Amino acid sequence: MISSLIALLIKVAIVLVVVVVIKSLKSSSSDNSLNKNTSTISDRVKSYAQKNQEYYESIINSSSFNFNDRFNICPDKSDLGDYGEFLTFKEIVKWSSCHSYNYKILRNLNIGTHCEIDLVWIHETGIYVFESKNISGQIYGDENSNQWCKILHNKTKKQFYNPIFQNNGHIRALKHILGNSYPYYSIIVFSERCVLEEIPSDTHSRFITKRNYLGSELTEKITRGQSKLSIAQIEALYRKLLPYTYASEDTKQKHTDYINKKYGNKRAYYDEDINDDVDLPF
Repeated sequence: MISSLIALLIKVAIVLVVVVVIKSLKSSSSDNSLNKNTSTISDRVKSYAQKNQEYYESIINSSSFNFNDRFNICPDKSDLGDYGEFLTFKEIVKWSSCHSYNYKILRNLNIGTHCEIDLVWIHETGIYVFESKNISGQIYGDENSNQWCKILHNKTKKQFYNPIFQNNGHIRALKHILGNSYPYYSIIVFSERCVLEEIPSDTHSRFITKRNYLGSELTEKITRGQSKLSIAQIEALYRKLLPYTYASEDTKQKHTDYINKKYGNKRAYYDEDINDDVDLPF
């Protein structure tokens, strides 16, 4: 009788040991699976940011403007506007290389015949709309004036359309396409050659800066912001705007005709300063 009881207890003990071992193995397998999934997600996020960074750096390296920038060679006067936009684009990509943010960039968006946007940066913290002003001289302007003024080295005064109004129009056009659910920021970038004498103060959704200070301004702005857009949202917004970067020659010509008709031929606005650029509200 006693021997039978001992045998039964031994069997029960063996069963309990087996159950404990099985549970332990399952728990270990679950932990490994969780760690593997977490690692995979982390790698995917890193890969998305890294691939974007490498792609935009390849665009910079293949651009003829990169040669001008590297060797400090001024491009043709007719290319100064595009050159300024390239330098702003390059500054953003350079700044992003020091951080692990997820983002997409679109350049030269044509929305209809009245709106051409220099650069849109879709970032984790929101949608940043850039207006590049590759001009020289002393810059004067206020929040509500239709025209701002630049005074060149030879004391010549020239007016240009208020870039705040200009970029606000760009943001309205984007909201018409993307909606109002996302945070939008207006970034107006002047060249290093100008002096910002009297301009409006920055606000929560807008700042005005010179290109050589753009990196520090972005650092201050981004580090205070919160991530609001997921990778899926960034990608969806990018794909929705991408077709607007493929404007036909006819659309571009209609845009040029509209600007020339409303504001006069561009050539009439050129001055003798080879480092100066034309600034019209488009």
